[in-house]
Amino acid sequence: MKSILLTDECSIIRSGIKSLIKDICLQVKIDEAGNEYEIARFLKARRYDLIILDIDIPEIDFANLMNWIRISYPDSRMLIFSMYPEEIYGVRCMQMGAKGYLRKTASIDEIKLAIRNVLDGRKYISSGLGELILNIDSKHKADNPFSRLSVRELEIVKHLNEGKSLPGICDILKIQYSTANTYKRRIFDKLNVHTLYSLSQLMRSFHM
Repeated sequence: MKSILLTDECSIIRSGIKSLIKDICLQVKIDEAGNEYEIARFLKARRYDLIILDIDIPEIDFANLMNWIRISYPDSRMLIFSMYPEEIYGVRCMQMGAKGYLRKTASIDEIKLAIRNVLDGRKYISSGLGELILNIDSKHKADNPFSRLSVRELEIVKHLNEGKSLPGICDILKIQYSTANTYKRRIFDKLNVHTLYSLSQLMRSFHM
């Protein structure tokens, strides 16, 4: 019997994905987690073949969480399920140990294919993500300003885009205010933006 940990803050989304999993896997044990505390509690209690990980869960340090899972539970395969496009987070998540990256706007057939592939020990790479990986050192990378950011800077971008204040980000990431402020300045310089609104508009342009 396969075991899957399904994470998302929205119970309706979890319910829908759970139904799709049962369509493709007759014998499966599915646990559901809606926050970082529940994710850690389930992982410490049992082994999972697959972790469907929502990196958009509020108050979560996704980079540290992924690193902890990769080191502590190397046999658990991570499939990232996110509202953010591959251009911003897809390649980085694969570099951090994910076996697949899936947009929440994906079709039902694509979601099933991704889950089946990762459960069977293969990677799931969409056509869009595959092109990004092939062009990672080419002009295409230079045209994507988010490729200039470090993993920590991408983490802070996510929280800024969610409307988090710098003190709030400091609490989540356990860093000093001066450090967070330095990161913010670097992010704005690298992305050539000057306000949170222009940052949000730039991110939105990758959703089109």
